[in-house]
Amino acid sequence: MATKTDITNLPLEVKQQIFGYCFKVQGGYVYDGKSNKLRNADDSPIDLSLFYTCRSIANACKNLPLAVNTIHFSTLFRDDWRSLAGCFNLAATYYNVLQQDLVLHLAHLITPEMHTQLEKEFPTFRSKLEMERDHHFRTWHTGEHLPTISDNVTYSEYVRPHRCEFVQQFYEDTISDSDIVLWDYQYSGFQNVDRLRLDFTYEYEPEEPRSRSLDRYDDSYQRWNLGCGEVYRCLSPCLRLVADKNPTEFANRVYACLPHWVDKYPAEEFFNLEFEYWAIPSRSQVANVLTLLGVPEVVWKLPDRWHYDINFSYEVRRNFPTSQHMEEVDHPSSHFSFRCREKPRFSAAAVAIRFLATLPHHQRVHIHNIILDENYPAVNNASLHAFGLVPFLKENPLLRVQRHVNVVHCFIAYFDNCTDDVVDILTDEANMSQVQTERQWFVSELSWWLLDALAVANTGISAEAFILLLDSGPHADICTEAFNTWVHHSIARHKAWSECMSSNLVTPPESYDMSNTRRLMTYTRLFTVNEAFQSAIQHMMSQTSTTLQCNFDSGQPQDHHTLLNEMAAHSWGTWYYWKDWVASGQGTVRMTDQINDRETLGEFREIQSRDEFLQSKSRDCR
Repeated sequence: MATKTDITNLPLEVKQQIFGYCFKVQGGYVYDGKSNKLRNADDSPIDLSLFYTCRSIANACKNLPLAVNTIHFSTLFRDDWRSLAGCFNLAATYYNVLQQDLVLHLAHLITPEMHTQLEKEFPTFRSKLEMERDHHFRTWHTGEHLPTISDNVTYSEYVRPHRCEFVQQFYEDTISDSDIVLWDYQYSGFQNVDRLRLDFTYEYEPEEPRSRSLDRYDDSYQRWNLGCGEVYRCLSPCLRLVADKNPTEFANRVYACLPHWVDKYPAEEFFNLEFEYWAIPSRSQVANVLTLLGVPEVVWKLPDRWHYDINFSYEVRRNFPTSQHMEEVDHPSSHFSFRCREKPRFSAAAVAIRFLATLPHHQRVHIHNIILDENYPAVNNASLHAFGLVPFLKENPLLRVQRHVNVVHCFIAYFDNCTDDVVDILTDEANMSQVQTERQWFVSELSWWLLDALAVANTGISAEAFILLLDSGPHADICTEAFNTWVHHSIARHKAWSECMSSNLVTPPESYDMSNTRRLMTYTRLFTVNEAFQSAIQHMMSQTSTTLQCNFDSGQPQDHHTLLNEMAAHSWGTWYYWKDWVASGQGTVRMTDQINDRETLGEFREIQSRDEFLQSKSRDCR
C-alpha cells in the first residue's frame, strides 16, 4: 500500500520550487503609487493565502513572492502631488544653479590636491570647469574679473561680491512672481525647469565691451553639462572641499547669492538644502528649502492652476484690472478653446528607491528582478536617479534592474510650453507630423541617459546588475528615423567639421561682428559630439555593451565624406555651407497621429476644453 506523502516533509529546495510556481503570477507585480503597495499585473490583489495553511509552509515560502516575481515601477503622477513634484523640481534646480555659481566663482581656490581627489570619481570635471569658467565670466555680468590661483587674493580681502547675473537671470526667468502671475502665458511649467541646461539666452542686443549674445548658440545657461551628469554629481563634494579650507571665502559667496541670509543663517547651512536627485520629499521639506532660498509662496499655486494660451492672457489683461486677473484665471468668463495644467512626475527609479527603503533588509535582499518603466519625463534630472539604486544593488548581488526609457515620450514628443504647444495641436493649428525638436537637444538628452547609465555600471556593481534599455514602444520606425536624422548625422557632421578645422578649410568672412576665433569656437562647440557618447552609440549598435541596449533598429552610421563633398560643392563656399546648416539644418522626424491625440497629450498635460469646463461648473452648482 502506497504511503501518503506530506509536502511539508519534502526537502526545502523541492518545497521552494513547488511553492515558487504557486506564487509566480503572469506579468509579475506592479507598484501602485497611490496605495504604496504591490499588486498583480492585472491589478488584482496579491494572493498570499498559502501562507496561512500552516506555520511550516509559511516559513518555507515567506520570501518566495518577492523572489519569483519581477516588480514593475513606472513614473508616478498623483494629483495631490502635482504642486509637490513641480515645486521640488524648482527647489532642486535653483539649488543646482547656486551650486554651479559657487563652484565657478570659487574655482581658483581648488588646489591640485583637491582636483586629484575629485578626479578619482569625476575624471573630466577639471577640464570642463576650466572651459566653463572662461565662458561664464565672458557671458554673464559677474561683478568681478576672472580670478586665478596666481592672483593670490581672497574674497575676504575686499567687499563682498555682488550676486552674479547667472543666478539672477534664472530667478527672473523661472521664479519672479511678477512674471509668472501677471504673464500667465509665459509660465512653461516647473516640471521642465531642470531642463534649462539647454535653454538659450539670446534676446539681448550685443553690449560693449562684452557681448552678451554674439551667437544664438553661444550664450546658454550652462555649457559644461551637455553630455552627462558628471558635473552635477561633482558640485557638492567640490564645494565641501573648498568650504573646509576656505570658510570665509565660501561664506562671502553664499551671502552674495543669498543676501537675505546675512546675519540670519550660517553659510554652512547651504549644504543642508540639497536633495538627492531621486528624492520624493515631503511638502514641508520642500517648503523649508524654498523659504530659505527666498522663493515666494505663490509658486505653490502655479502647478495646480489652469493655464491658457496667449490669446486668453491678452484678453484678460486688456479687459480686466490687475486685481481681477487671478479670479479670471481661476473662474474664466472669457473665451478659451482648451486649458492645461502640468503633470509633473517622479521617475520610476525614484519610486522604486522610495519603496525599497521602506522594506526591511531581510525582505529586500530576496528581490531578484526589477523593471523601471520611465515612460514619461520626470523631474530633477531623471537620468541621474539610477545612482540611488547602487546601495541596493551592492547589498543584494542577486538583484537585477532593467531601466526602460521611452525614446518617443522622453526625447522627442517634448512640450516646452505649458499650454501653447498642446492647444495648437488640439486645434489643428500645428502640424506635428514633423516634429521640430532640436537636434542638439535630442542628442544631449540621449547622451545624458547613456553616459549616466555607464557611470552607474562603473560604481562597483556586477556587470549584469544594471541595464538601460532604450524603448521605442510601438514607434520603432520613428526611433530609427530619429537616430539616423539626429544621432548619426551629428556624428558625421562632427567628424567633417573636425577635419575642416584641422585642415584650415573654414575661414569666416571679415564682415561679421564676431571675431574669427570666437565664431570658430562657437561653431566648434555646436558641432562637437562627445567622444564618450560616440563610443556608447557604437557599443550599443554592435551589442558589445552589457549595460546599453535598445529594442529597435538604431540606424546606420553615415560617412562624413558625404558632408565634405556637399561643402565643397556649396555655391557660396565653405563657411556659408556651415552657416546655412546652423540656420536651417536641424532635420525633422515624422510623427504619427497616435502620438498627437488627446489621450496621449493628456499624459503630458491635464487638458480641459471649454465645454468640459462649463459642464464641470454646472455640476458644481447643483
